[in-house]
Amino acid sequence: MDIPVIDLILKSGTMGKAVCAILGIFSLWSWALIFARIVSLNRVSRSNRGFQQRFQQDVRHMTEIDRMSNTELNTPMGQLAKVGVDEYHRIMGDARALTKVKDWSFFLESQFTMAKERVESALAGIVAPFDRGVILLAMVSSIAPFLGLLGTVWGIMNAFYEIGRQGSASLPVVAPGIAESLITTIVGLAVAIPALFFYNYCNNKAERAADEMEELKDLLVVRLRREIFSAFFSEAPAPAKQPPFAAPPPIGGGPR
Repeated sequence: MDIPVIDLILKSGTMGKAVCAILGIFSLWSWALIFARIVSLNRVSRSNRGFQQRFQQDVRHMTEIDRMSNTELNTPMGQLAKVGVDEYHRIMGDARALTKVKDWSFFLESQFTMAKERVESALAGIVAPFDRGVILLAMVSSIAPFLGLLGTVWGIMNAFYEIGRQGSASLPVVAPGIAESLITTIVGLAVAIPALFFYNYCNNKAERAADEMEELKDLLVVRLRREIFSAFFSEAPAPAKQPPFAAPPPIGGGPR
């Protein structure tokens, strides 16, 4: 059974075959990238959704993150939460070790600033792979139509050359060049359209996952501040007429 598109490609000239071969390579490359990105982003979405539900329902204190399973902590959200709880332990450890701090207000604000910067830095590293390779789909969607256009112009040029060489504009003279120009245009669009569609799809999915990670980052920072303040001041308030940070306040263990 003859397939018109394949038949036209086989009957086209050297330039037309070369353009179609390059576009074929681009197509295989882009489809492999599309499947890889969709599988990866779906895995990220499922794992983050599971961690988010567990975090909202079961985690009542930052230290409970340490008791999560390795499967949960190996998710993108789990990795970010682990950084948050590590910063919690670091701040509490520094507060216990430093017994001669004169201004505890400045100490805490400095520690919170460093913790926030550390969590933001970890977030940037975690979300960076979300859109890895997606830009290549944009490149394919931009280059493929121009390669098709190159084949189109080349085929029309051949058609006019044959008209001039044979002195005739009959269908047998111009048909091969016109067919070559049209088939390269079709192949170029067939490669570019799916690449452009899935570029936007994957880019949107990656941005949505990054936004969810950003929300978790903000929640971790807020809980970090709240639980450390609670650990500092819940058990024994400073004596009356004494500046609140004149001496190291007792450090509680936080809510259980």
